[in-house]
Amino acid sequence: MESRQNWPVSSLSLLLLFNLLFIILVNSVSAADSSLTSVAAYTPPDSYLIDCGSPQDTKLDDGRTFKSDPASRSYLETSEEVQTSVDYISTVKAFSVSSSSLPLFRSARILTAVSKYTFYITRPGWHWVRFYFHPLPHPVYNLTRAVFSVTTDEFVLLHDFIVEDNSALVFKEYLFNVSSDRFSLLFKPKERSFAFINAIEVVSAPDGLISDSASTVPQGGTLNGLFQHAFEVCYRLNVGGPAITPMNDTLSRTWLPDFPYNVFPQGAQSASIIPSAVKYQQSGAAPYIAPSWVYATADEMAASETLQPNFNLTWQMNVDPGFSYLIRMHFCDVVSQALNDLYFNVYINSMMSVSGLDLSSINNALSTAYYADFVLNASSIRNGSVRVQVGPASGVQSGISNAILNGLEVIKISNSVRSLDGLFGLDRSGGGRTIMKTAAGVGLAMSVTAMLVLTIVCIRWQQRPQDWEKGNSFSSWHLPLRSGQSFFLNSKSSSRISSMFGSRKSKSGYSSYFSNQGLGRYFSFSELQNATQNF
Repeated sequence: MESRQNWPVSSLSLLLLFNLLFIILVNSVSAADSSLTSVAAYTPPDSYLIDCGSPQDTKLDDGRTFKSDPASRSYLETSEEVQTSVDYISTVKAFSVSSSSLPLFRSARILTAVSKYTFYITRPGWHWVRFYFHPLPHPVYNLTRAVFSVTTDEFVLLHDFIVEDNSALVFKEYLFNVSSDRFSLLFKPKERSFAFINAIEVVSAPDGLISDSASTVPQGGTLNGLFQHAFEVCYRLNVGGPAITPMNDTLSRTWLPDFPYNVFPQGAQSASIIPSAVKYQQSGAAPYIAPSWVYATADEMAASETLQPNFNLTWQMNVDPGFSYLIRMHFCDVVSQALNDLYFNVYINSMMSVSGLDLSSINNALSTAYYADFVLNASSIRNGSVRVQVGPASGVQSGISNAILNGLEVIKISNSVRSLDGLFGLDRSGGGRTIMKTAAGVGLAMSVTAMLVLTIVCIRWQQRPQDWEKGNSFSSWHLPLRSGQSFFLNSKSSSRISSMFGSRKSKSGYSSYFSNQGLGRYFSFSELQNATQNF
C-alpha cells in the first residue's frame, strides 16, 4: 500500500528526469548542428579537383578526392605528355598551405607548349580557382627554371611566373565571377621554356560571398563594380586562434594563425568562446563568409583594464604596391559581459576606416558574427604593405577601453588591364607602356613621313633639268613651285601680300619682296655690283 502511494511520485520523478535528458539532448544536437552548419552548409554545383601528373586518384584527410591525371585528361589540350612524381616530399617551405594538402605536391604535369584546361560550368557565378606548385625533380626538365604565364579568357593570373626554390610549396587562390558555360585556363610557357602544375581546383562559390560595392579608405566613400573584377587571396588569418584546415571550413579554405603578422604581440591577448556559441543572424555574416571557428577566437588588448591605453593592435602584411586591395575584417564580441560595453576604432594604413565601432548596435547581441569590407586604393599603399589596426575609441563613455579582431583577409583586386600580376594584359602588352606605345607610334609616323619626303626629293633630283645650274631654273626643280602656278605664293597671292604689307620696288622697278614670276626676288646687275663692290 505504501509502495502504491509512492508510485506517482516515482513516476513524476522519472518523467521529470526524462524531460531533462530530452532537453539536454536537443540542446546538444542543436549545438552540434550549429557548429557543423559552417562546415556543411554549402554544396558547390561545380567541383573540378585534379591531381596533375598523378596516376591514381588522391584522397585528402579533409575528405576531398582529386582526380588522377588520366581521369581528367579530357579537360586538357596539350601537345606532349610529360609527368613526374615522387613518393614523398622532403623538407619544404610552405606558403599558405594546409598540411592536409601535402599529397597534392607529390606529382606534376609538365607543359612544354601552350596548353589549355577547359571546364564546363553548370551554374555561372563566383568560382574558386586554386593552383598548387612545387618544382619536383625530372631527368630532362628542371622545374626551377620553368617560366610561364597563366590566363583565363578575361584575366591574367600569373605573368612570367617562376618557382626557383626547389623546396617551396606555393599555393595560389583566386576568385572569379564566371559568366559563361565554359571556363578556360591557358598555360603559356615563355620562349625556350615550359610550364608545370601540380594540382588544380575549379569550384563554385556562393553568390553572396562578394558584394558589388564596398566602403573606401579613408571612410566616407563607396566603390561600386567589384563584380567586374577578379580577386587573388593574399592573406587569410584566424586572429587569436590556431590554423583552420579545409576540413573545418565551409568552402575548403585555409586560415593561418595571425601571430607572424602581429606587429606588437606583447600588447595582445587571446579571447575565445566555444564555436557552437557563435550566432549567425539573417542580416549579418553567413556561415560561408567564415566558419564559427574564426568568430570564436579573437585578439583583444592585453592592457584592456587600464583607463587610457595608448596603443593599437596592429597587423602588417607585405603586398604588391601596384594594386588595390579588398580588406575583409571579421568581428564577434567574445569579450564583453554586457551590451554597449565595447567601442573601438578601425584603421587601415593609418587612415580611419570606422570610428567608434559598436558591435552591439549592429547585432543587438553578443557573440554574433559580423564582417566589414573596405577597399584600399593602390595610391594608398606605402612601403609595399597593408597595415590594419584596431584601438579604443576616444571620447566614448564605455565600461572599458578595449578593441578586438577575430579574422582578417587581404585580397588583391585586378587592375585596369584586367591583370593580377603586373601591368600585362591578355595580349601581353603592358598597360604601363601606353605612353611608350603612343610615342613609338608617333615616331614611326614621323619616320614614314620623312622617308616619303626624302623619296620625293630624290625623285625630283633624278628628274632635274640639264640647265638646273642656271638661276632661272633652280627653283623649278628644287621645289614644285612655278611662276604663276605656285601653291603657296603665285602671282595672285603675291599681289595680295604686297598690298597687305605695302609695295616696295627696287630701282629697276621689280618688287623688293616678291617676284611676280615666283618666290625669289630678281636683282638688277647694277644692284649686284653695288652689293658686291664690283667684285
